Amino acid sequence: MPDFDPRRPFRTDWAVTAGMTRRELAGPAYRQLFRGIHIDASVPDTLVVRARAALLRAPEHALLSHDTAAQLWVPSWPSSSDVHLSFSRSVKTIGEGIRTHRFRYRMERWQRHGMPTTGPAMTFIHLAVRMDLIELVSFGDRLVARGAVSTLDLVAAAEAWQGHGRRAAISAAGLVRERSESVPETHSRLLVVLAGLPEPVCNHPFLVDGVERFRLDLAWVGVKVALEYDGRWHDDPEQREKDEKRRAEMRAAGWIIIVIRARDLYDEPDEVVDQVTAALRSRGCDVQPDRRYRRWFQPRGRVA
Repeated sequence: MPDFDPRRPFRTDWAVTAGMTRRELAGPAYRQLFRGIHIDASVPDTLVVRARAALLRAPEHALLSHDTAAQLWVPSWPSSSDVHLSFSRSVKTIGEGIRTHRFRYRMERWQRHGMPTTGPAMTFIHLAVRMDLIELVSFGDRLVARGAVSTLDLVAAAEAWQGHGRRAAISAAGLVRERSESVPETHSRLLVVLAGLPEPVCNHPFLVDGVERFRLDLAWVGVKVALEYDGRWHDDPEQREKDEKRRAEMRAAGWIIIVIRARDLYDEPDEVVDQVTAALRSRGCDVQPDRRYRRWFQPRGRVA
C-alpha cells in the first residue's frame, strides 16, 4: 500500500488498513469514484482524478487510451463519460464507467501526468477506427499544434501500422498540418481542400517592413486571397473594430479577404466554396471545384 492520502484516489482496503471505517467512507466526507475506489469529497472531479482512480481497478499493464488519452494529450478535446483503458492481453470487464479495449499487440507505454497512456500517434490510430476524416484530422492538427507529435512522425506511424484503421489513419494523417490554431480553422481548410481547390497556407504572417503585424487564418499567398473564420469572440465590439482595421489594411495591400462564420461553414458550405472559387478565378487561377466535400459538409436542408 502506498502512503495513504485521501486527496488522491484510494482503494477501500487501503483506507481500512489506515484506520478508516467503512461507515466513514460512506459518509459525506468522501465520494466513490468507481466500485471500491474513493476520494476526499472536496477534491474536484477531473479527468486526471478519474483516470488515476480507474487505473487502481486495473492490472499493472493497463494503459489509458482512446478518448481518455486523446483528452490527456489535447486537454481541449471533448471528454468521454467513461475512462478508456487498453490491454495487450485479455482482461475481464473491471467496472461501470471504465471502458476496456483488448489488443493482441504490445503497445508502447507513454506517460501523461505520471500515468501510463498510449502515445499520441497510437491514440490517433486507435481513434481512426471510429472517427470520420474531418474529426480525425482535427485531432491530428491539435496534437501537432501542442507539440505532441510532428506531421512527419504521424504519417510514418500511420503508414507503418498494419492493423484495423490503417487506411483511415493514413488518409487523415496526410491531411494534418502545422500552424492550424483551432478546430474551425481545420474544418475551413478541409472544406476547400476536399472541394478540390488548391490548399491554402495555415496562419500565414502578414508582414509590414519585415515585421509580422498579424496572421491570416488561411491564405493563397501567391494570389493574395485569404479565408478567415470569425468565432464568437469576434462579436466583441472592440475586437470587431480591430478586425475591420486589420482587413482594411490587407485589402489596401491587394488582398481579397473572405470572412465566414459558423453558420456559413456548417450550414452553407456550397456558398463558401463558391466564394473561394470566384476569388481564385478573379486572380487568374484555373479552378473547378467538385462536390465531394458534401460527404462531410452537408448544406442545410440537403440530404446526401
